[in-house]
Amino acid sequence: MKKIAFISLLSLFISCKEEAKKEEIKTEKTQVLETEVKDIPEFTKGIEVTHKKEAFLANEIISYNLVVKFGGQDYLDAKFTQTVNGTLIKMERANGETVVYDGKEVYTNKTDANLPKDRFDIFTWPYFATIPYKLNDEGTVWSDFQNKTFYGENLATGKLSFEANIGDAPDDWYVIYKDPKNYLVGAAYIVSFGKGKKAAEKEPHAVKYTNFSEVNEIPFAKNWTYHMWTTEKGFGDQIGEATLTNITFSKQNDSLFKKFEKATLVTLK
Repeated sequence: MKKIAFISLLSLFISCKEEAKKEEIKTEKTQVLETEVKDIPEFTKGIEVTHKKEAFLANEIISYNLVVKFGGQDYLDAKFTQTVNGTLIKMERANGETVVYDGKEVYTNKTDANLPKDRFDIFTWPYFATIPYKLNDEGTVWSDFQNKTFYGENLATGKLSFEANIGDAPDDWYVIYKDPKNYLVGAAYIVSFGKGKKAAEKEPHAVKYTNFSEVNEIPFAKNWTYHMWTTEKGFGDQIGEATLTNITFSKQNDSLFKKFEKATLVTLK
């Protein structure tokens, strides 16, 4: 009888311990979820809803063509193929050069390429193309929410910066503009890559997004213009333009981002 009572008591103890452990895990998960929600600024929530972030990230691969001009001169003509979260990227220039980011390193198929430009281009232009989905990436820091003038309108803005060691240029920052419908319509920014933050802040630029149209019910700005920008006056003279076309979604294919047989490593320095 004592033996049965002991076994029953032991079973009850184990059962209670398991329930307590389950409750502890459940509490930890809830706390993590609450922390994640609290960390997302209200300013970005509307942008993510308007730009259909959930639907965008439900895809695997996005491809698009991008033509960029500065000062009336051709700067870039390339097809980009990337995972929707940007962890893998391929850039195929019109001149036959292909640059790939395989999640760890950047490679090109040409030995005479402009390596610093390759590394800059393969990260910079996909960021401009998918910025509405990058606002709450790991290491993002938000501050300075205020209204600013944007072509006669008074729009909500927020400053996006980054924690140390995030990406190639953690000193970069952006001032994001959104309209009343929560479309991301502009972004002022600095380019510290290759010159440092102090020099970059002497000449900030900005991009204006227009001509929004939907692909699979997800809105994309097909036309961009680049401008001079100051904190006091906002968008100034136009200095460049870009056109986004042929946007398509597809499934992941392991061969898309493979290292070339004869590859040149494109290092950060």
